[in-house]
Amino acid sequence: MSKLFALISILAVCLLFLVIGPASAKDIRIGVLNIRGAGEDANKSWQQIADHLSNKISAQNFIIVPHNYDELEQAVAHDQLEFVVANPSQYIEFSVKYGVSRIATQVSYVGKAGTPYVGSVIFTKGNRTDITSLSDLRGKSLVSASKNAFASWFVTRDEMKRQGVLTENLASVKFTGSADKVVLAVKNGEADAGAVLTQILEKMEQEGKIVLTDFRILNQKHVDGFPFLLSSELYPNFAFARLKHTDMQLANNVAAQLLLMSQMKSDNRYPNLISWSVPDNYDNVRNLLQEWRVKPFEEYGKITLREAVRQHWVTIVLGLTSFSALVLIIYLSQGIKQRRIKYDILNEAKQKLELVNTMIEANPDAVFIKDKQGHYIFVNPQAARIFGKPAEEIIGKLASDLFPPEVAQSMVDTDSTVLSSASTITYEKLYSAPDPPRNMLVTKGPIFDCKGEVESIFAVARDITDLKNLQEEISDKVVQLETALSAVRQLEGIIPICSYCNKIRDDKESWQQMEQYITGHSEATFSHGVCPECYERALLDI
Repeated sequence: MSKLFALISILAVCLLFLVIGPASAKDIRIGVLNIRGAGEDANKSWQQIADHLSNKISAQNFIIVPHNYDELEQAVAHDQLEFVVANPSQYIEFSVKYGVSRIATQVSYVGKAGTPYVGSVIFTKGNRTDITSLSDLRGKSLVSASKNAFASWFVTRDEMKRQGVLTENLASVKFTGSADKVVLAVKNGEADAGAVLTQILEKMEQEGKIVLTDFRILNQKHVDGFPFLLSSELYPNFAFARLKHTDMQLANNVAAQLLLMSQMKSDNRYPNLISWSVPDNYDNVRNLLQEWRVKPFEEYGKITLREAVRQHWVTIVLGLTSFSALVLIIYLSQGIKQRRIKYDILNEAKQKLELVNTMIEANPDAVFIKDKQGHYIFVNPQAARIFGKPAEEIIGKLASDLFPPEVAQSMVDTDSTVLSSASTITYEKLYSAPDPPRNMLVTKGPIFDCKGEVESIFAVARDITDLKNLQEEISDKVVQLETALSAVRQLEGIIPICSYCNKIRDDKESWQQMEQYITGHSEATFSHGVCPECYERALLDI
């Protein structure tokens, strides 16, 4: 019974699978540039890529999304695709603007002839005896597929310039929207000459739309190994590229399967076989676009003074420093001709810069720099000694990491004053954080960037503790001296004294005993006694 039940369950599951079908595969969109218009054959050429990838990569359904030039860029810009097949110039543009990256380069075929390179074919009707070279196009009309077409317009224009023919030398330039219309316009006499991507003429002949002998190729070139008609230099073919958001593992699988397409045999379902090679080098494409300043290089080679300063301000500062050092060197070396000849200006400038750095390092004052957020980004050895830490333990720290809260807050307040006023301040401060406490004379000021905005703060702190102590000691001595002087009264000038009685005349014309006068005009007092001579004399008188 259990075996019967199991068999019924298996049959039910199989029936359910047949009814519901396998899980739907995820659509993977491949944007392509439809250079030949919206024809069914053109779409079939691209469809072979989607069919091959869907066949080889399970659970993925690859679909082709044809676009014209402008539509393809919009699809890439808005991430509406997973992969894109772009002509060489569009690939460079997409890589610069949107970050796409190539994973393969197309090998195009006409019959069994294939190549991973493209160029431009410039042609006219075979019966036009007045047009046999590019120089004959002066005053004639030219048609191309699109003003954004790499080979049929960018490369064509470049090749004509090489031959001395500029677009302004032409009677007119028109764009038809597709390569097939360009060929038919020349065939029907609607334009004197046309330019298309290599292979187009051969493909249209293979499709029975034209006969090659009806056309004359202008500036025809022959390159070994290149099987198609050619009028220009060669460049890498279309690029198969992944968009920036596309899964890398999926891109790797796609790249591997694209390389295997070269082993496919011709299939009647597809009018032209396409295969792929490893991604080529597109530098010559980039160089061409830059030379012509074609997007995305419209501003290539142009730069404003402001932009130059913004991009190269470090070089400018170093240059000015070097120039200043050079002026100083020339000034100092005047009259020393032999030294001037041998003087290495750049080496001297370097030495001057190193000298400045040495002076900062050896400066007895503490020198440090903070960023706008208050982090220390430079301290010299003297500053490190004051902090009491090695420099590597100070760099990147805030004042709050190194000092008590009240000291750190005081530093933050003065930093804020410098930042807000963008001016230099000088103040004295007693810092109790170092042991022992020190009096410091601090100068803080802003450091400006190339835009004139404050980007950091410098500070120079001089230890004036000994000076302050000396000042206090001098002040004490001055007070003591003034006190002493105030206690001393001096007798000055000429004192009139009587030659007989030794009385002194005062300023009131009164005669006083010497003791009385001196006592009244000074702090001195007298005590009386008898000297030995007077004592002897007194005894004799008795």
